[in-house]
Amino acid sequence: MKRRGQGIVTLITDFGPLGEYVGAMKGAILKVNPRCQVVDVTHQTEPQDVLQASFILKNTYPYYPAGTIHVVVVDPGVGSSRRPIILEKEEHIFVGPDNGVFTFVLSGKGKTEGYEITRREFFLAPLSDTFHGRDLFAPVAGYLSLGMEPDQFGPPAGDFLQAQLPRPQVRGKKLVGRILFSDSFGNLITNISRKEYGWLVEGRSMQIKGKGWRIDRLHRTYSQGKPGQPMALFGSAGLLELSINRGNAKRTLGLKPGDLLTVSLL
Repeated sequence: MKRRGQGIVTLITDFGPLGEYVGAMKGAILKVNPRCQVVDVTHQTEPQDVLQASFILKNTYPYYPAGTIHVVVVDPGVGSSRRPIILEKEEHIFVGPDNGVFTFVLSGKGKTEGYEITRREFFLAPLSDTFHGRDLFAPVAGYLSLGMEPDQFGPPAGDFLQAQLPRPQVRGKKLVGRILFSDSFGNLITNISRKEYGWLVEGRSMQIKGKGWRIDRLHRTYSQGKPGQPMALFGSAGLLELSINRGNAKRTLGLKPGDLLTVSLL
């Protein structure tokens, strides 16, 4: 994919809002390309949660212009033998560790081309063992934003690591899923997709219940729920989620990412 540099770099990390980490990464990008436009998608993914980072990337990158460089640094294996990589797909460029953060990109439709980042002359020196976001991924993103091609940073690579995606199961009249994430509003997002399972739960009687609460039907919008009462709906990502109108489902319902969720089909 030959392209002109668009000068846009997006960032997804688990660095949080405090400390010097995000600022140092941005500085390393701008030192290479002072005219680069750096966009903070989020720096508050759950610490070391590569699957959540991949989910956020999947739901944001298509809305950026072709040629955008997307840097994902949720990297519990920093300094280990895991590969630093560049991926090309759908006229977008992805930079980060080969540890599962690109799971949803890799599993989507379309051809993916990949490269291992090996040319150390593009890194900051000395290369820290614990901060590849600043010393490796950020400067590489800066050079990419100037229009350099991914194959200039190292050889072609494949067999990229993908995180295991738990799949819902239909057990008689029960649909058993799993809570994947909670968002900043406390909504609990599951792995039950509308595309695959909407036909099974929409337009029929169903029930989801927990300790001291019960949901008896699907809603279409958040505003349809009574304030303070739990509700279920398919959110903007096309996944079933539990929510509370003017409340926080994660705090109120006693559920968290990783927990099973059973939808009883009546």
